[in-house]
Amino acid sequence: MDFKDFLKRPVFWVNTLTLTFFILDRTLRKIALSGTVKKFLFFKLFLFKNSGIALSLSFRGLFFYFLLVIVFYIVVFSLIKSYREGNKINILCFNLIFIGASSNLLDRLKYGWVIDYFNCSFFSSVFNIADLMILSGTIILIGKIFLDPYRVKRFLIGW
Repeated sequence: MDFKDFLKRPVFWVNTLTLTFFILDRTLRKIALSGTVKKFLFFKLFLFKNSGIALSLSFRGLFFYFLLVIVFYIVVFSLIKSYREGNKINILCFNLIFIGASSNLLDRLKYGWVIDYFNCSFFSSVFNIADLMILSGTIILIGKIFLDPYRVKRFLIGW
């Protein structure tokens, strides 16, 4: 396989996309850590130390880390399975979830909290690109499950 054929592979572009989001997320975290406050249209970029979980919900303790490890293993094994099967949608979803979770985990291990930096004027929570990656991957997976005609038919028939 030559380089041009490699660039035509969808998996290459999925990996490139998720890596780009990861780099952008880590860069914005460094900007937020510097204490810089920037305003863009309806977004405000600033440092928010999130010691909770998604959307700043408080959830701590040993059970939290146990649950985190289990979910991480499920995502990793699902990602490996998706690569083996060549399922491009699942690769995209699990890549987004894995890379987003890894970015947040890096902060939690280094600082003990996650760096959130985006605040929307119409949304009351502070979040980061990694959170959006996790949310996007999850929504696409759920949509794929519910939009599969075979599964919908089984659900409606009750089988």
